[in-house]
Amino acid sequence: GTLYHRIMECLDFCKDYPTEESIRAELEKLIERGRIRKDVLELAAPEKIHRFFASNLGKRMQLAARAGVLKKEQPFVIGIPYREVYKDADASDTDELVMVQGIIDGYFEESDGLILMDYKTDSVKENVREELTKRYSTQLKYYEQALCQITGKKVKERIIYAFTNGEEFAVE
Repeated sequence: GTLYHRIMECLDFCKDYPTEESIRAELEKLIERGRIRKDVLELAAPEKIHRFFASNLGKRMQLAARAGVLKKEQPFVIGIPYREVYKDADASDTDELVMVQGIIDGYFEESDGLILMDYKTDSVKENVREELTKRYSTQLKYYEQALCQITGKKVKERIIYAFTNGEEFAVE
């Protein structure tokens, strides 16, 4: 997972990648510049990255990059009330905060709000959408809270992109 995140962080979203070969050539340039490891071409699948750029989300992110409103790999730290994090615990009388930190894979702004997106590389064989939603909906909720605090703007969509099968889907 870390490998794909690093690749997506380093790739220039303003560029077009019309073929798998164009992705491979760009990865080779990033290796030459020391931005990514040499073994990337053996470990990463250029066809999966190409499939991402051909997706609706990939195209939206490219438009956002060209408009200067795409943010990638954004770190954050927020305080979440203890009673929100530990719902089963008897915490109704405490104002303590739990510090939550993370890195938002990417977000961008469209005319009617922010789009929060997260790459997933989990090896899920079936029911990818349901399984990843179950695993990561809480994480995306915290990312949304952080983004709202950081930007003062509303998140209109939370999207997961699954590299496993090239599926993108909104998480409610």
